[in-house]
Amino acid sequence: MRNAVRRVVVGVDGSAGSLDALRKAAGEARRHRARLRPVLVHSSPEGDYVDMVCPPDPELARELDGRARATLADACERALGGLPGDLRCEPVVARGQAGPLLVAAACRDGDLLVVGGGSHGAVHRFLTGSVSRYCLRHAPCPVLVVPPAPAGRGRRRDRRRARPEPCLSSSAGKG
Repeated sequence: MRNAVRRVVVGVDGSAGSLDALRKAAGEARRHRARLRPVLVHSSPEGDYVDMVCPPDPELARELDGRARATLADACERALGGLPGDLRCEPVVARGQAGPLLVAAACRDGDLLVVGGGSHGAVHRFLTGSVSRYCLRHAPCPVLVVPPAPAGRGRRRDRRRARPEPCLSSSAGKG
């Protein structure tokens, strides 16, 4: 009998909420014997909308992608101590709007999308919208929203789990 969940896609931005979501996603991937797909969505310094009208030149785009890969590697290191050896992992970096790109990344039958909830303030959500709400409305698969941890708990756990091994050996990850 096949597992209903074959791939766990998780939105990661380096925030405490996304690190909790990454931990929860890794646990779900283990439980379902599924692939783990951490996705970091970024934009140029000018923002998403300027990016769409006037994309950065190729050199700047490569630099931004490199920074995003480093942020994703750091997030994996802080949340999981690196990529777990018992999981197949497909790290992804994409440039654009987080909600639509996370929904697009979790488009296959058997996907589960995991996102953090409430890690940004009310003003940020008002200006940019809530990524978790967007995903709940638009994702074609089940969505698990991980509530924020009580203040201070995530930071202690980050330090306790840190190990010196790197998270990503290449942009494609293990798989």
